Amino acid sequence: MSEEIEVTEVGIVIRDLEIEDAELAAYVSTFEDPADGVRGLIDIAMKVQAHFTTDLETQNIRAAADDVIQRIEEAYEQLVEDLEEKAALLVDPKDGPVIKALNTATGDNLKKLLNPERDLSEVDLSPMARLRGLVNDDIESLRKEVGDTLEEIKKKLGIGASSRKTAADGVDFEGKVDLIVQNYATIYGDTAIAIGAITEGGPSKKGDTEVELNYSDTNNISCKIIWESKTDKTFKGSATSRSPKVIDDQVKKELNNAIETRKAKCAIMVLDSAGLDMDAQPEWREYEGNKLLIVVDPITPDENLIRLAYLWGRWKAKSSIGTNVVSVDFEGIKDAFDKIRMRLKDLSNIKRTNTTVVGLLTASSKDITGIQRDTKGMMEALAETINIELAEINDEIEEN
Repeated sequence: MSEEIEVTEVGIVIRDLEIEDAELAAYVSTFEDPADGVRGLIDIAMKVQAHFTTDLETQNIRAAADDVIQRIEEAYEQLVEDLEEKAALLVDPKDGPVIKALNTATGDNLKKLLNPERDLSEVDLSPMARLRGLVNDDIESLRKEVGDTLEEIKKKLGIGASSRKTAADGVDFEGKVDLIVQNYATIYGDTAIAIGAITEGGPSKKGDTEVELNYSDTNNISCKIIWESKTDKTFKGSATSRSPKVIDDQVKKELNNAIETRKAKCAIMVLDSAGLDMDAQPEWREYEGNKLLIVVDPITPDENLIRLAYLWGRWKAKSSIGTNVVSVDFEGIKDAFDKIRMRLKDLSNIKRTNTTVVGLLTASSKDITGIQRDTKGMMEALAETINIELAEINDEIEEN
């Protein structure tokens, strides 16, 4: 252990440590207590170290920074070269347009020749206006180059992802979820209609996809499931909080309105995970027996989780037909859903591990295959169980 620095369980003790750095000394001297300055620098260093904990992150940041510096330098060098070339042509003492114009200019003509405004046709523009236009064009090109490069860095660092969301992002996410729901509806013979732009009973829009169950599965009784796909911040806690989570009351309010507006049996909200602390926020949450929230990645939504939600919606919608019959093993079905969700979570964790730890690919691929096989079998068994038991309910209702 160094004689100058002693490490304890709660911190470090620095004794007689000398650091030769004029800039450091100048900075620390600005504090009334120099120790406060040193502590502040250590605190800043710890925060920076906490944000960039892996070599991969450091490499990405360094690569992004080197890239933007190189692009800025290249754009600047090109700008200087172009300006020098164009300026030389304009002020050429023999053939330049400026000298030619000045040789023939008198009175007000000189003012027109020196007019920097671009309010005339390209033919009538003065040399100064042309020069101004060239400079503005080059500056705008440089600004765009720098802006695009900085956006690339932000994407690599994940900076400002939520603030860059636009209405188009929400439409794209809604389209992805709707396509998955449409595919599952085809499998079960249900009818799925994208109703994002359709209103009922007024100007309010509630619901993005309406699923009506196959009449042969519901004893010719209308059973609707409403799907909501959301990316906006209305349903999420503040990004400045310690662990941003879903605002449950907002979700329930939205789904209740959708159920009432569309005369549905149940409703499902698919929310994107951007801005949420998924270590603190469950990806699956049920409300009041007929409402469900699932949280998925905005770029690649988990199709397995959406399919499980689809099965949940069919179960809840069909259950509403015969709630007075006690022959359905609701606890058994709920237990099956819980087990499948746990297996899907294991699958998600393994896939996440694969993206960061290449060495585990071979071993984990076997687990993924097994989990996918188990999940598929469990979902098929669950779907069959729901159909069989609810068919028995319908038979009993008819007999009565």
